[in-house]
Amino acid sequence: MAHNMETKLSFSTSEVATYCHVTPDTIRKWSEARRIRVFKTPGGHRRIRREDLIRFLKENNIPLHDDLQDSGVKILIVDDEKAVLSVIRRFLEMSKAAFEIESAMDGYDAGHQIATFKPDIVFLDLRLPGVDGFEICRRIKGDPQHAGTRIIAMTGYYDGEQIDRIIELGALMCLQKPFTPDDLRKALAKAGIEVG
Repeated sequence: MAHNMETKLSFSTSEVATYCHVTPDTIRKWSEARRIRVFKTPGGHRRIRREDLIRFLKENNIPLHDDLQDSGVKILIVDDEKAVLSVIRRFLEMSKAAFEIESAMDGYDAGHQIATFKPDIVFLDLRLPGVDGFEICRRIKGDPQHAGTRIIAMTGYYDGEQIDRIIELGALMCLQKPFTPDDLRKALAKAGIEVG
């Protein structure tokens, strides 16, 4: 079986049916019964997120297919403060979940990393040298290839208007710096990632 170089983040009901060894119809019934989490694409197609599928398979003791056994969730941390990068990296490395972690210190580097690393989650500082966090968020969300990327904004300057603006641009939430490990845990849970 050819190994797909790119990690798929979501699957159609028929793909999930193959992983679960059932018919697509069964998957539809499970989703209606809320046994498996399903979201709809703008075109109305049912999709199941990778981590929801993996969680479902584990909960139901269904062996994970080789395609799903990979390096885990890709996280990009974008901040020009080394201390912030290391706090988040350390937190992720200590958690039980599998993460691939990259970091960027400015908007230019972030753009490059998003294109090549294709992160699932981006921790994004709003105040960056060069291209700011708002612009990066707008670009990520405006690109159909990256529209599913979950963005957790971060700021040391808590300002309601800025927060409304970044949420409007598509960020999941905004973390106030300095944050605690518990804040990070909650932010990741909001992005659909449970850390042990």
